Formats: sequence, structure tokens, C-alpha cells
Amino acid sequence: MDNQNDLFQSSSNQAFETKAQVSQILLNNAEQQFQFDNQNQSQQIQEGINEVLIPNEPKAMVPITLSNSQRLGLKDQQRAQLQNSNNNQEQSLIGQQIPIQQQQQIQYQQQQQFIQQIPLSQQYQSNNNRANQNIFNIQQQVPQQQQQSQGQLGKVQNYVNNLLGNDPQQQFKYEPTNNFNDDDDILKQYQKQDGLQINIEEMIELKVQAQYDYCKLKKSEKQILPAMVSIITKDIEQYAKNNSSIEAGIDLLCVIDKSGSMQGEKIRSVQQSLDQLLNFLSEKDRLCLIVFDGRAQRHTPLKTLTKVNKKYFQNAIVAITAGGSTNIAAGTEIAFQQIQQRKMKNQVTSIFLLSDGQDPGAAQIIQQQKDKIEDVVTIHSFGYGSDHDAALMSSICKVGQGSFYYIENLKLLDEFFADALGRLSSALAENIQIEIKCAPQAPYQDIKIQKTYGDMWKLIQQDRSYEINLPQIASDSRKDFVFEIVLPPFTKQILDEQRVPQVVHACLSFKNTFSKKVYQKVSVLQLKLYNQDEQIGENDPNPDVTREILRVQATEAIEQARMKCELSKNEEAEEMLETMKQLILSDQKMSGVSAQAIIDIDQAKNASKRQNYSNFGMKQMCQMFVNNYQQEGLNAQFDFSGQQMQQVDQGMFQNSKQLKMVKEVQKRKS
Repeated sequence: MDNQNDLFQSSSNQAFETKAQVSQILLNNAEQQFQFDNQNQSQQIQEGINEVLIPNEPKAMVPITLSNSQRLGLKDQQRAQLQNSNNNQEQSLIGQQIPIQQQQQIQYQQQQQFIQQIPLSQQYQSNNNRANQNIFNIQQQVPQQQQQSQGQLGKVQNYVNNLLGNDPQQQFKYEPTNNFNDDDDILKQYQKQDGLQINIEEMIELKVQAQYDYCKLKKSEKQILPAMVSIITKDIEQYAKNNSSIEAGIDLLCVIDKSGSMQGEKIRSVQQSLDQLLNFLSEKDRLCLIVFDGRAQRHTPLKTLTKVNKKYFQNAIVAITAGGSTNIAAGTEIAFQQIQQRKMKNQVTSIFLLSDGQDPGAAQIIQQQKDKIEDVVTIHSFGYGSDHDAALMSSICKVGQGSFYYIENLKLLDEFFADALGRLSSALAENIQIEIKCAPQAPYQDIKIQKTYGDMWKLIQQDRSYEINLPQIASDSRKDFVFEIVLPPFTKQILDEQRVPQVVHACLSFKNTFSKKVYQKVSVLQLKLYNQDEQIGENDPNPDVTREILRVQATEAIEQARMKCELSKNEEAEEMLETMKQLILSDQKMSGVSAQAIIDIDQAKNASKRQNYSNFGMKQMCQMFVNNYQQEGLNAQFDFSGQQMQQVDQGMFQNSKQLKMVKEVQKRKS
């Protein structure tokens, strides 16, 4: 009951009392009509109705004898049931935020019109058969549509339900529960998707490569050689032949902040976001809404996105109101419980956190919660408002290795959802583990891994072995993870049989999203080494590795600039970013692959300006930092006046499905 009160706490007491009074007027009018009929039949009623035939089955009639006191008790029972039904409907109407005076006026006028439309003879007809029929209706509690022609009380009840809505499949009704095994069954045609028997193993490539394939070993100094390990996937839609069933079904849990800091424009933005989200989900997907303030509750079960259920979710979204403190971890705790207790599992599971992030320390608790479950779950965070905590929201998405979307311009919300859902629905593999080992044989045993970029790397053995774990990877995409190899001084003479050593071994393990079958792949990095005094031809850098090393180095510089801005050293941050930009532009070998890095640096430089940093700059830089390292999401771009811009040229992390969905959204708005 406390949870139900929280759900409607923004509705005023006056509105609730007024609507209760309107319902009571309807009940009183019905009672007066019912009593008038009984008075005209007072002699028959006082003597008692000896037999009333009650059908238990359509063709069976069982006699039941009712006394006057029993009849009065049945009347009280129906009145209480009708009152309870009206109260539930009134709360739904109040959730639509119709002005109180307008509610009173509409209901009073419709009530009077309804009463006036009943013929006088029908209002005052009195006969023993009609009185018996009223009691028959009370005893049976037949559906409302069967009571339309069965007495004045039934007509008024039917009117109230028509006014407030009486389709149980389209109404929203909050029912508190601690058991989350009531999820809808996945529709039969989507329960056993196997990717059309596609060989997923052939669609995923593992590659490890260095910026230069061959190099000279110097005798007196070490050299740093950038390298990266990559997962590259083919486009599954080319194999599906436009068969929509190839898309992964999604179990999506939206954890929604309804705390006091979300009141007003923010909560309206969240409601708009959720309403738009319904347009991107299909009947193969399931959705669960969870709301939180100081405490959390499951707002809806995990339900399939059929047409009827979409109307149910629309009503549930309208019923969300803001007020209270903030406890993000309470909301994610229920989300993880729902994930654990569900009866069925879709191909992909993800959490969308919609909040302003005003809850320091939540990321650590959410990490602990996630560590307790075995299911593969990604977390995407959507930060609302100019005052949201971008550092926290970006930290939370890192826990679930998802994207962080900074929402300053609400008109771009649908594009952000399209981007996130496009990646989820095109998921090809999950439970991905990449391990790299650097253990070359003599005489190159001193070659080591000196540095890894990003915090997704896990150290296994210092300088020798590292691993990365990913929840999933989409089709038609790539993930590139950059590290640096150190080549120590080498004073010996390189022999021909020692010229091409195996420097790094990479091993990939992954699970097919559809069949859940596990695969493994191996790739080896070989370098061609030369003595310092040997003559070799032009050594052009690998463009893929060069592009990715610029990405991570620019991302590292953006985070360092943000830290300077936190210390109010904004001018130093701008100067540092400009220096790096000029260094990139001065190297002709980098010019062909440096476009995205230059765009990021320019955006960060503008965000570092003192007048911009507190407004949007800090949030933008947090987003660039986390998304660039994780190669996820759409980075917000701003013009020099501080307005968030639509991205005509999408980011470098989108696959064909994401690009298609985002462009379709943009086309509808153009």
C-alpha cells in the first residue's frame, strides 16, 4: 500500500476527494432509483422473495432463498465493490494530470446527460420481475457488459466504467510484489531463434597487429611499438535475406528516477523518452519498468511488447510521478532480481538507467550487485538535465560496459534510443573473453607489453599477460583494444632464422547469442626484425592501428584536460589540447586517419572553455572519455554557442543497423 501511495503522490488530495465525491453522487443516484423501485413493490419486498433462480451453468437453474437482510447485505457488497472499482479508475484518470476543475465539470455534465437520457418510464418502472433481476445481478456479479439492460444501478456502474475506462488489458494497475517470476512467455515463434543456422564462427575474425610490420632494433635505446587486438564481425543481415527473425530478442529493464530532483521538466522528459522507446521495440522484445526515489518498486512486470501491452505501458508511463530522495542502487537491485527470477530469457538482456544521477557512490554498489549474477547484462545510462552527475552516470555505464548518453536537447532522444537498441538487436556473440600473451623466445625474451589503454584491461601477469571481458558484440562492427610493446636495446646480431619471431599470442572465446554454443579462435603477431645497420625500404604505418592509437591518445588527453578544468585551470587544458592537435596535423602519415581524433579534440577544447565547462563541457568530456574507450554510443556534439547538435555524420562506433535506425529517425523529423 505504501508503494501504491508513492506511485500517485503527486496527485493532490483535493483532486482525489473531488473524484470520490463524484463517484459517490453516482452511487447515491443509483441507490435512490433502486430504492424507489423497491418502495413501489414494498408489499412484495416486505413479505420476502421466496425463490430466486441462480444459474451456475447456462442450462442449470438452482433455487436460492434470500431474506430481506440478505438482500440488503448484497446491496452493501455491490456498493463497496463498485466504490473500490471507481477508486482504482479515478487514480488512473488523476494520473493523466487533467486539471481538477475540468475533471469536476466534465464528470458532472456527463452524469446529468446520462440521467436525462434515460426515459422517465424506464426510470420509474416498477415490477416484481425487475426487482428480482436486480438481486439476481448482485448475487451473480456478472460482467459489466451483461448488466447494461439489467437495472438502474447496473447502468450507472456501466457509465462510470465507460467514463474512466474499463478494458482491463489497457488499464495500468500497480501490484506490489517480491516475486519476479511472473514474466510473460516469449512468443512461440521467437523462442528458438538459431540465427537461421548461420555459422557464427565464420562471421567473427580475431586479429592482432602492430603499427609497423617490421622495424630495426637499436643497440642503445628502447623503442615503443603500438599494437592492437581486434574483433571484426560481418553483417548478419546479408545472410538473413531480410528475415526479421534474425534480430535478437531483447529483455529491456528501464530503471527510472522519480526522485524530487526529477520533478518538472526532467520527469516529463523521461516520460517522453519512454513513450518514444515503445516505438523501437517489437513483439519479440519484453519490457519492465522499475521506478525509484528513496526506495524502489517494480512498476510493471516483464511483458511482451504486443499492441495491447504497448497501450498498457503507455498508461503506466503516464502514472509515473516525481518526489522523494534518490537511491539508484535500490532500482538496479530490483532490476537484477527480475533478471535472476524470470522464467524465460531472451537472447539479449540490458538495463537502461534514466536519471539525473544525484546519488554519489551508487556505481560501487551496482558493481557489487552485477557481480552476483551470471546473466550477461549491459547497462546504458541516459543523463537528464544540465545539473545531472555525468561522472556518476558514465561510471555506471562502465559497470555494464554500455554507453552513456548525455541528453541536453530532448529532440535527440529518439536518436539515442535508436543507437542503443540498434546495437542490442544486432548482437552476434556474448560472453567474450580476449587474452593476450607476450612471451617471445630467445633472444627476444625481453620484449614486453609496456602499457594498455583504457580500464577494460585486466592484468594477469605483469608485462606479459592481460585479458578483456565483454558482454557482447554486434554484427557488422569491430572492437579494437590498443596496447604498447617495448622493444629493448639489442646488441646482438640478428640471424636469418631469428628474423620473424612470434611476439604476441591472442586467444578469443565467445558464445553464439542464438544457439549459446561456445567457440575459440587464436591469432599471432609476428614482427620482422632487422639489425640497426641494415638497409630496408619505406616502412609505412598500418592505417587501422594508427587510427586507433590516435583515438585512445586523444581520449587520454581529453580526460587529462577535464581534470585540469576541475582545478579551474581551463586555459591550460585548452593549450594542452591544441598542442596535441598540432602534433597530429604535423605528421603527414597520420593525416589520412586522424579526422575523428581532430573532431574529438576540437569538441573537448570548446568544452574546456571556462564559460562552457560548467554548463555542458564537463558532461560532454565525461561522455567522450567513457564512450571512446569502450567504443560505444553517440558522443554529444555542441556548437560554439553551447547548443547540442544533431550528428549528420555518425560516430565511428556504429554498425549498419544503428546507422539505418538513426537515419530513419532523422528522416522522419526532417
